[in-house]
Amino acid sequence: MVSAGRWPPEAPHALTPAVFLVLLQFLVVLVMGIRLLSYYYSFAFHWPRYRRRAPVSTAELRRAGPPFLRLQVTTRGLPGSSEVIVRGVLNVAALAAEDPAFYRDLITVEICTESAGQGEFLSRCLDDSAPLVPVSVLVVPEGYQTPAGTQKKARSLHYATEMRRTGWGRRPGRTFVVHYDEESVIEPAELRKLLHVLAATDHKVLEGPIYYPLEYTSTSVLCRAMEANRPIGCFECRSVMERGIPQHLHGSNLVVEEEFENEIGWDLGTLDGQPFIAEDYVFGILAFLRGGRRVFGWHGVVMLEQPPFSYRSAFRQRQRWITGVLQGQRMLLRTAAYRRLPARIRVRLIWGTRFRVLAFALGAPAGLAFLGYLALELAGVLPLPQPVGTAPRPPLVLLLALAVTGTLWLGSVFIGAWLNVAHASLPRLRRATEIGKAVALTPVAGLLESAAGLWAVIRWLSGHREVSWQPTPKTRQADRQMNWSNT
Repeated sequence: MVSAGRWPPEAPHALTPAVFLVLLQFLVVLVMGIRLLSYYYSFAFHWPRYRRRAPVSTAELRRAGPPFLRLQVTTRGLPGSSEVIVRGVLNVAALAAEDPAFYRDLITVEICTESAGQGEFLSRCLDDSAPLVPVSVLVVPEGYQTPAGTQKKARSLHYATEMRRTGWGRRPGRTFVVHYDEESVIEPAELRKLLHVLAATDHKVLEGPIYYPLEYTSTSVLCRAMEANRPIGCFECRSVMERGIPQHLHGSNLVVEEEFENEIGWDLGTLDGQPFIAEDYVFGILAFLRGGRRVFGWHGVVMLEQPPFSYRSAFRQRQRWITGVLQGQRMLLRTAAYRRLPARIRVRLIWGTRFRVLAFALGAPAGLAFLGYLALELAGVLPLPQPVGTAPRPPLVLLLALAVTGTLWLGSVFIGAWLNVAHASLPRLRRATEIGKAVALTPVAGLLESAAGLWAVIRWLSGHREVSWQPTPKTRQADRQMNWSNT
């Protein structure tokens, strides 16, 4: 006879399938709970520094004496990218229209593309914006090679750097390069805030939060739920940037002082013959090794982007992130400058990032363990519910861990979905509906999203480290036409 409260109901130390699955789930939930707590700590105690909310007027900017901005869009020139690039440029032009004489001298837009055809198209298409904001299109020569043989996106980034080093577009005075993805948008009010922040900062590498409201209802509902996980992660990004330990870095809404970026460059080379595909993370490591913690900062200005259009695109995107970070970690371990760092900094650089990767990848095993436990119960392997007081039950600590982690998880999705839909130009009722959908789909979306990270880790650990850089398609039609077999 089983005594009330004993768990498991058989021999306490027998490693049955049920016991194994519950123990696995407990360990995974513990890791994920600690990860979520790091988000909430920043969210609860440092939210005023997360986003710049006070409006800034042009008159205030004039008094502040802002630096020059070079807004750089780096693109391969694939189908669908031109349309979203134009959208971002038009938002800059809308700011310049408020005071053309002031902003035209202050801001330039530079589009670096690998496609000559796209370069010609954008030059014609953006002619009307030229009187408001100067737009330059830079086409990377087909045969261009960096000294270190850098490939993929970093190759284009370094070409633009080399052009700046020769004096291309140089203006007298402090200048910052603002990095855009193809679909990135910073609205006029946010651009004024960015200029105001940069007028007073002494940091050289800064970031800000990213929300994902663009093309919101055109994307898959599953992708919208997956993207709801991301905004709250930026609360921790703020902590990372203010502490100056680049445990991760995102390549859009990245603002770098021009002289510092020219000094470091993007000539990253390769890793064991494979190109780097998380060039932003690698750049952050190099910036840290060159300038230390003091160069990093948080500007708190919001950039808007869009979710992937299909789960296939989202899966590849997440897989690319994790693989690229693992590449950067291996490169870092081989760097002499890293080995000269104090031990506590080395631990934070390596194991802080590895913990983030682990917590992301373990979401899939946690979900699978739960499904396995449920399947065993339905199959009769586990005892069915019994009257209260006689039913065997898991330890209280496991139940509490599950409850707390689940609450934090659902809460993070709610916060992220709310931040996304707040900028999606939807009626109030539709916003509430979209938030509800994201929360309801959290178990499925979380499992499928983590599966991409888990797959990337498994491939890496098993020695399959071939990589490719294929930007996430920027329109629904481009997504449907994407041939993923070539990536």
